[in-house]
Amino acid sequence: MNNKQAFRSVWALALALVMLLSLMSCGKKPEPDTSKPTLPGDVSSNVSSDVSGDTTGDADDTTTDMSGDTTTEGDAVSDDTTISSKKEETTKSTSGKITKPTTKPTTKQDGPIVSRTTTSKTTTATTATKTTVDSDKSIFGDIPDSLSGQKVKVLVWWDVGDFDKGHAAKFNEETGITVSFETIANEKYQTRLSAMIMGNNAPTCAAMISDWYPQPITRGLLQPIKNTGWDFTEEIYATSLMDQFAYKGEQYGIALKGSNMTTFTVVFFNKDLLRQFGVAKDPYQLWKEGNWNWDTCLAVAKQCTNQAKGMYGISVCWQYYWMLSAGQDFVFSTKDGLVNNTMSTEVANAWSHAWRMIHEYKVVDNSFTDKAPFYAGTSAMLAIGSYMMQAEPEGYIPQAMKADWGVVPFPSPKGMDTVAGCEGTVWGFPSRVTGDNLQAGAWFLRYWLDDSKNTDASFYAKNECWEIMSWMWNQKIQSFNSIGILSYGGEYNSSSVQHQITGESTSLSMLKSNLDSWYSVVEANIEKIETELS
Repeated sequence: MNNKQAFRSVWALALALVMLLSLMSCGKKPEPDTSKPTLPGDVSSNVSSDVSGDTTGDADDTTTDMSGDTTTEGDAVSDDTTISSKKEETTKSTSGKITKPTTKPTTKQDGPIVSRTTTSKTTTATTATKTTVDSDKSIFGDIPDSLSGQKVKVLVWWDVGDFDKGHAAKFNEETGITVSFETIANEKYQTRLSAMIMGNNAPTCAAMISDWYPQPITRGLLQPIKNTGWDFTEEIYATSLMDQFAYKGEQYGIALKGSNMTTFTVVFFNKDLLRQFGVAKDPYQLWKEGNWNWDTCLAVAKQCTNQAKGMYGISVCWQYYWMLSAGQDFVFSTKDGLVNNTMSTEVANAWSHAWRMIHEYKVVDNSFTDKAPFYAGTSAMLAIGSYMMQAEPEGYIPQAMKADWGVVPFPSPKGMDTVAGCEGTVWGFPSRVTGDNLQAGAWFLRYWLDDSKNTDASFYAKNECWEIMSWMWNQKIQSFNSIGILSYGGEYNSSSVQHQITGESTSLSMLKSNLDSWYSVVEANIEKIETELS
């Protein structure tokens, strides 16, 4: 082997090690690609809008009925039409209640690199309130007897535990409607669903995450929820989230307030460290008095930062949290179609703040190890998904954090209403599901996702966790729907954006040109999407 070949071998091994380490951090989320960014080239779509798929054998998919028996499905299909290398880990909750995919798309290629001077906007929190829901009795009393005997199949990507199986069994006992859960590995989910629809074996309802938007719609996997004949404007439905998983005002998924199956962004904090640094009011106290915002978060982070000792005020898993907390996204879904919001002043403000937190104020541990500094006591706060509040799974905050900790919603800019940023989960009704089965599925979701049954005292580690989740459901919600649009051409994703706007090689003066380039990428992908949907 000559020197050049040896160098290439060592370089390939190093890259593989970096990729492995990145997959282990931040709730198993791959970190942004640190390779030299490239300008956008031919961003051709690798997404098919038809409902098709090739069948191959696979043993990862399971169906569970209410007897607790699990059977293996062997008809999974190839994943050649799914979103650009989207690998999402299924995280099992030992309480059997919620498991969220905890990764983002793997970066295939970095996006464009090429300042907008902004003034910070600012948020005032309000008192937390719990969502009021109907009782089991009133729900069961409204379900038509004619639906008895229907078989509802629910498609998910996680292992459904005893908690949810128990609710399905109760639903069957009260209504005569049988419910089964089928699990499909996350990276195969949409392609398997496509094959099931084509084989006239579609599930009655299927979980969808905002990351996938709009692919389930462009591929014809879902039908409009209006086909159920239901009025989904009831107070319990999270209509703002449902409006975001829509196209030209046509909704394709439902969500209920209080459900644990949407991941909000929250901030954990180390109470012991804050006391050591002399912080007068911790984030929870600031939130309760309506004074938790970007400015007070920065103030706490500054007070807890000592770079000489390797101490930082906060670790942030994904810098787009700042954009969502300002009620912004790169793309908005409106009744007129998809609107490119990349060049708005509000988006620029949010990314400018993220850059300043890292490079100007230097309060962010930007080592891309995320959870590790918080667990080690070298980072006073950690911004991450709300799934980390669960009481039992290993690796989550309650099990992994040795110091005394607290949690609050992610702050919004000072002077504006709080916005709860999230990676939303909605429930859609696959194409070709009709009649009584469609009705039975709608009734089961209305029962199952009701927060009075979806959460019990043992689910979260602390009472304030439930308090915060309930409060966030009653705020304005902003889901990160543009992930699927950024990756629609198969070349870029959210990691590409984060790297090029807030990475070590960037400057604040590059912000405007960066957003200019991303505007072009988003515009091209919107054009492809709208062509397919027309």
